[in-house]
Amino acid sequence: MIRGVYLNTMNDDLSECRKIYHQVFGKTNKDDMNAEQWRENDNIEDMAIYLLLYNENEVPVGAARLIFDFDGMFKFDGLSVLPEYRKKGYGDFIMHMMFDKAYQSGAHYLVSDDVAHMPEYFKKYGFEIKNQRMILDLKAYFNTHKCCH
Repeated sequence: MIRGVYLNTMNDDLSECRKIYHQVFGKTNKDDMNAEQWRENDNIEDMAIYLLLYNENEVPVGAARLIFDFDGMFKFDGLSVLPEYRKKGYGDFIMHMMFDKAYQSGAHYLVSDDVAHMPEYFKKYGFEIKNQRMILDLKAYFNTHKCCH
């Protein structure tokens, strides 16, 4: 069975997330820092929640990061699925983990500043691009996707 876990920087081992980021991104979009340096140097890290996805064989295959922002928003970044596991529904699973966690935490919007990375993929979930940000109205999303909540 596929399973996802939520991790935090204070209590949990994030090494599997870092391995996935390194394999997928090599370098992050944060200048020339690698994924580990990005995590360690990011000043919003204390407010981050990591999502780690395991496949049916308990192999870590995907990850993402949620960051509580203010004004009812959660930012996300680092959405990644290892190349050999893509197009098998793992990305969709991580997306729904993000939606659920953000919504249950009281967020009204889920946003990302990474508009260049697969915008068509995110549009299928209802994200809109506004002011160089991808934005999803979580209330509208859950009003139209009642099957799982």
